[in-house]
Amino acid sequence: MSTPKLNSTIDAAASQLRSIVLVTDEGALLGSEEALISRLGVSRATVRQVARLLEREGLLRVRRGINGGYFAARPDLHTIETTVSAYLEMLHTEPEDVTTIASALWVEVLRRAARINSAESKALAEKYSEAVRAVRSDASFNDVLLVEQESRTAIFDLIKSRYIELIFQINTAFAKGRFAPGSEKDGTDAHREFVQAWRNAKLLEFASIADGDTELARIAARHGRNIWHRRIWNHDTP
Repeated sequence: MSTPKLNSTIDAAASQLRSIVLVTDEGALLGSEEALISRLGVSRATVRQVARLLEREGLLRVRRGINGGYFAARPDLHTIETTVSAYLEMLHTEPEDVTTIASALWVEVLRRAARINSAESKALAEKYSEAVRAVRSDASFNDVLLVEQESRTAIFDLIKSRYIELIFQINTAFAKGRFAPGSEKDGTDAHREFVQAWRNAKLLEFASIADGDTELARIAARHGRNIWHRRIWNHDTP
């Protein structure tokens, strides 16, 4: 009968410590174990359980020794990706479903980028259009992927939506670890067709950003993601 109460105590203490961490500068000392026992008003065992929980969340760093203590931390993208990917694995999530969600997000990302319609967005479109045109038809899968990722990062920086970027990255990271490397087709006719199709689709995406055309952005984004989807999963998508 005591387990629910214990869990409630741990949850409450964890919530309190999260709140403390999030208003504390990253790397700042929160205090010793004794200090946290007093601050949270819980037992030593509870503090240690809460500390392990927040360490896994990337919000706490524990340093032992003379100059040790509990320090505020911030989770990085890798920590979040690892945690969420483990949960998705537990749910037996289909990797193809995850890429479908990423594709839907990309449509919104490109639409927002086109809506900005500024000197900055036009300059970005021109810069990466040139980079895409420079990709040869016999370029490797990894060469294409490098340009794709660099331009994608630039577009995320343009729209300044870290939340959408985070969800997109989590989805693509989960799926990426579960499909075969694309380089196995390098040098084939099918690969050259993929490069040409990808290049045309990217140029259409950047044209929509340069022109501030949100409807074209929506169409271009769906077309581009379908090209990646077919390449990764080896079949057509609607």
